[in-house]
Amino acid sequence: MKYDIEADWKLLDSCNYRCGYCFFSPESLGAKIKGLPSASEWIDAFDGTGRTWLLHVTGGEPTLYPEFTRLCVGLSRNHYLSLNTNLSQRSIRSFAEQVDPARISLIHAAIHPEQRIRGQGWTVFLDNLEHLAKFQSAVMVSVVATPAVLADYDTIVRALEPSGFRPVPKMLRGPAEGGIYPDDYTDTERSIFRGAAAWARLGYDRLENDVSEQPTIWPLYDDELLAQKRRFVGHDCDAGHRFVAIQPDGAVHRCSAQTTLGNILSGDFAVQSGPARCHTTYCSYFCNKYSRRTYFDFGTVGALAGPALAQARS
Repeated sequence: MKYDIEADWKLLDSCNYRCGYCFFSPESLGAKIKGLPSASEWIDAFDGTGRTWLLHVTGGEPTLYPEFTRLCVGLSRNHYLSLNTNLSQRSIRSFAEQVDPARISLIHAAIHPEQRIRGQGWTVFLDNLEHLAKFQSAVMVSVVATPAVLADYDTIVRALEPSGFRPVPKMLRGPAEGGIYPDDYTDTERSIFRGAAAWARLGYDRLENDVSEQPTIWPLYDDELLAQKRRFVGHDCDAGHRFVAIQPDGAVHRCSAQTTLGNILSGDFAVQSGPARCHTTYCSYFCNKYSRRTYFDFGTVGALAGPALAQARS
């Protein structure tokens, strides 16, 4: 992929799930889907910048957007996409069929097992995942590794088994289940996490070999975070220059809301001229990619896999 700038784009606030570990409030997640910019407005806005974008489309649940497929097809003509989704909506099927796989960095399908037990959640997930995999190759399935998930990981593995995908444990961050994570993972939970991560990696060898650079969200090596905290404050970072965060109303920030860069829909968006000192925390994935202090080199992931992966391979 050849792109000029990457964006963590929160397409909308609304979500049909209410996960206990979600960063957003129930009021935000329950926001009505109305008054959103149209697909044409977004496409014209990004095309109008004269830049090629890598757009990480997230939410909320982005597939709830009324013109989701039309939006993605239009954007993919000149830009690249990655997607974070719970695969609960039928729109993911038309997306899979109509968006050119060559314009996709990664489709990150999140399980959220505590929500799947409602109605036909697992059936819908597996059906949509099967359809998605027919048309798109860059697909990863993950699950937020809460203590409850780690305690019952085998059940999740068995539920996902018909799809041929392995669930990648994604590190829990922040308050949940009476603790603050990842600090409050027990030794047993850390051991389960590392084993699950090592085993899951074996199912994504082809994906790792096919991608030419570190995808936007890449939880395959979240077990590395258990041993090493990443701190970026005070170091130079390309956020605001090669990376920005975009809100549902088009507002653009360097990363957090502390530094605004205009609004992409109104046409007054402007990037910074170069890297600047980090003064906040945002997301370990984006920070690691764009900070001048890098903890994780995608080009040497094999060397960083650790003894758990070596044991799993044997």
